[in-house]
Amino acid sequence: MAATVILSPHQDDAVFSLWHVLSGPGEVRVVNVFAGAPASVRLGWWDAETGASDPASRAIERGREDRAALGLAGRSSVDLDFVDAQYRDGEPPTEAIAAALGASVADEALLLAPAGLGGHADHRLVRSAALSLRETGRRLALYADIPHATRHGWPGWVTNGQHEREPQEPSEAWRADLDGSGIALGELVARVHSLDDREAKAKATALAEYRTQLPALDVEFSLSARPEALRYEIVWQL
Repeated sequence: MAATVILSPHQDDAVFSLWHVLSGPGEVRVVNVFAGAPASVRLGWWDAETGASDPASRAIERGREDRAALGLAGRSSVDLDFVDAQYRDGEPPTEAIAAALGASVADEALLLAPAGLGGHADHRLVRSAALSLRETGRRLALYADIPHATRHGWPGWVTNGQHEREPQEPSEAWRADLDGSGIALGELVARVHSLDDREAKAKATALAEYRTQLPALDVEFSLSARPEALRYEIVWQL
C-alpha cells in the first residue's frame, strides 16, 4: 500500500488537523513545509505572542516539540527549509515549494494538503503547491485546517454525527478562503471523522507536547471553551 503523506505547513498542523490519520493504520509520513531556521534575529509577531525571546532558539524548541508529539503516534517528519510567514517580507514561489515537495515524497503517495481554510498565508501556499502537483498526476486530498477553519465554528453538517456525507456547502467564511483556488468544496464528498473519547484524549496528549504554541492558540481560538473544535477532522478527496 502506498504511503500517505501529510503536507503540514508548520510543525503542529498535522497533529491538530489529522490525528485520526496519524494514529491510524498504514504508512504515514509528515512533511513540515515552513520549518526552516529563521535567518533574521528579529523576533516574529507569533514568536512574540508565544513568549519567545530568540527566533533561532524557538525554532529548535518547535522542532523538538513536534518530534515528541508525532512520536506518540509512532510517526516522524521531514522538515523543509522554507521559513514561516512571520519572518518573511514576501512569499516564496509556489513552484519552489512544489518542487521541494515533489522531491520529498514518492510519486505514488497520497498527499493530504491543507484546504487553506482560515486564511493563513502559509496554508494557502502549501495548498497551491499541492494543487500544482496534482496537475502532474499526483494523488491529492484536502483537509480542514484546525484550528483555523473553526474560528467561526463548524458548519452544522460536520457536527451531526454523520461520518460520511453527501457533498455539503461550506460556510461563507470557507467560501471566501477558497476564492480563486478553483476548489468547490460543495461539489466534493466530505469524510468527517469524529474522534471517540480515546482518540480525543490521545490527541490532547499529543497537542500538549506543543508547550510553546498551545497556550497562545488556546487563547486565539478559544479551544478550551470549544472542545468540538478539536473533535472533528475532515478530508475531501479530489
